Amino acid sequence: MSLPPPTCVLVLRFSAVGDVLLTAGVLTALKRAWPNTRIVYVTKLGLVPLVADHPAVDAVVGLAPGESLGAFRARLKHQAPDAVLDLHDKLRSQWLRLTVGAARKAVWHKRPFWAGLCARLGLSRYRATSLIAERYHDAVEQLVGAKVEPGPLSYHPNEASRGRVAALLAEFKLDSSTPVIGMAPGSMWETKRWPPEHFAALARFARAQGYQVLLSGSQPEAVVTRAVAEASGAIDLAGRVSLADLGAFIERCRAFVANDSGPMHLARALGVPTLALFGSTDPGQFDFKGHALLYANLECSPCSLYGRRTCPKGHFRCMRELDDGRAQQALQRLLEGPARLPLVRG
Repeated sequence: MSLPPPTCVLVLRFSAVGDVLLTAGVLTALKRAWPNTRIVYVTKLGLVPLVADHPAVDAVVGLAPGESLGAFRARLKHQAPDAVLDLHDKLRSQWLRLTVGAARKAVWHKRPFWAGLCARLGLSRYRATSLIAERYHDAVEQLVGAKVEPGPLSYHPNEASRGRVAALLAEFKLDSSTPVIGMAPGSMWETKRWPPEHFAALARFARAQGYQVLLSGSQPEAVVTRAVAEASGAIDLAGRVSLADLGAFIERCRAFVANDSGPMHLARALGVPTLALFGSTDPGQFDFKGHALLYANLECSPCSLYGRRTCPKGHFRCMRELDDGRAQQALQRLLEGPARLPLVRG
């Protein structure tokens, strides 16, 4: 006999931008399975905007910087959860799921332990056998106790964000009749970054085709976007578009170009035709149906689960060999296709 749906389920995922975005399908699937259950998303305070407007989410609880786990647990217990879906499975989330008082629990499994350990030690390359979003969904079905229709990778900008982005673009007096190509040349990890000179060449190509090119990035990534802008004439918005408003910016783009990073996932979640550039990490973790992917697939890549500060071989061929011509052809094919693509799994 199946158990009755819980009153409230906590969904735990504390980092990072891309990983939080990839849980969107889980939230849709949970609401389909339990339409009357209150879904409370639990994450870091800075990531709250990524899920705050998801139609399946009833509330978001953000862990503030410096907040003790004891105080945070008390806030979570106030939600009176009777189920927990742990999509993080690290010490913090493990402790919370065991102590908030919920009777029903399920945990996702990112990868086999030995495969992850060997990849970290440099003993082997890690190749994903399924999408991250599919493994998230397995945890949903474990919690529900039945098969559930999967949800798509999706994102839902709000009108306030759209208004702030419109006001920002008005400052630059952009021609509203000329389509925009967005580019995010940054990444937290150096080995995930396609070199700035290649982004600049692609930006010059796009501008020659009559497109406006806008660069986005965080303030720490401004040194990268500045180099691209100076070499291409693209408009640099680094530090001007917040994480809360990034989706509203990307949805205005005819196409988007990014490394393996949060903005790349956000563009796909909006159905914006996306050119993704991969080097040290495995693109097999994500669904690029309809989008474009460049990956050199060298004998030494992927060399990392997350990215590295420097290339362990010293040559960085995985990114340097993604040449300008291939990127231009890939972008051109996207621009010749539909302006919006069907949403993918993750």
